Amino acid sequence: MNQEIITADGEIIEETSLAVQSSMAVQLQKAEIDQLVSTARAFPRSLKRVQSNILSMATLDEESAEECIYALPRGGKPIRGPSIRFAEILKQSYGNCQSAARVVHVDKTEKYVEAEGVFIDLETNSKSTARVRRRISGKNGSVFNDDMIIVTGNAACSIAMRNAILAGVPKPLWRKAYDMVQATITGDITTLSENREKAFKALAAFGVKPEQVYSSLGVEGVEDITVDHIATLRGMYSALKNGEATVEEMFFGTSKAGSDHQKIDDPLSDKPLQGQGKASAEKQPDDAAKTGTAASEHSEQKTDATVTAQADQEGAASGSSTGAASTSDEGEEFDEADWLKSFAKRVVASIGSDMDQLDAVVSAELIGGLSEDTESRVSAIVRLAKTACADSENKDRYVQMIAGKAKAEPKEIA
Repeated sequence: MNQEIITADGEIIEETSLAVQSSMAVQLQKAEIDQLVSTARAFPRSLKRVQSNILSMATLDEESAEECIYALPRGGKPIRGPSIRFAEILKQSYGNCQSAARVVHVDKTEKYVEAEGVFIDLETNSKSTARVRRRISGKNGSVFNDDMIIVTGNAACSIAMRNAILAGVPKPLWRKAYDMVQATITGDITTLSENREKAFKALAAFGVKPEQVYSSLGVEGVEDITVDHIATLRGMYSALKNGEATVEEMFFGTSKAGSDHQKIDDPLSDKPLQGQGKASAEKQPDDAAKTGTAASEHSEQKTDATVTAQADQEGAASGSSTGAASTSDEGEEFDEADWLKSFAKRVVASIGSDMDQLDAVVSAELIGGLSEDTESRVSAIVRLAKTACADSENKDRYVQMIAGKAKAEPKEIA
């Protein structure tokens, strides 16, 4: 149906009705949904077959089982749960369903990205939704660049879709399979030593230190790690690998900083600490001496404060001018050049897998507080790696280009 519109100049324009176009789009969408629902009800799922398929795929081999669990340290006690890979198995085995995820909001002021996951059961006409927020800033509060925000958004979408699927597929159908997954990757006392070594090597690939692992598990050392901890360690690795968590989120604050404070055996004792009695006495002058020297002490303190402030300003100016290295919260010097080479090496190792896997690796490795030049190189490396995934025949050429962006030799990152 056409409409005639007369302009101010008297010109007649024919325009297709927007209402008609909108109506056609609605009708097409409704027809598609009706067809999907009709097909689902014509071929209903078998719950027994669903359970069997979930169990078969989740425990197909040890590597598949490992990817079905994630673990995150929270309050000194790790929590475990089904991963996005396990949720994908549920969706495929359940059948007659749909799932999707999308980024619904990016807030650079509040520094987060929000994604929404949806799961629809076409047989029962039920729908589950889940929303997830992910931080898009580093420790120092700086916001990620656009490419890294996209990567973080993809990771948020994976988590949101996982949550929606787990809410939509009844737990009685997959509880047994999940328990079998944990038993498969845990092993027994005869394989404990081997599994511990494998877990530490896998986490070390993401730069995780043994001390951070001990702290997150609440143990003192490697010998305290038991069979029950193996599933948690593998779940941590799976969460990093699948992009469900980053090293910074998982282990930030777990390393114990050194302290030069003297240990006190009895804090309630009146006995002065050894070696400090004389110093304490010297710090307790009589009232007359305090009165006579107050003015001079105030002047000296003011002078010292001025000198200290000038030194701090000079140090800050020096640090901002270099931009190549910084100091972490634990007092260790951070070298961006070394980090960039390590980042490039792990990205290159992911070439050949699917895009989701590459995004997961990038999301897990990404950190905040990088210089503008390094962020630009990181974005270029990610783009080249994605192109290499789609053009695997020319992988060597892309590796050389990535090495150039990382300021490294190809053999250093291959």
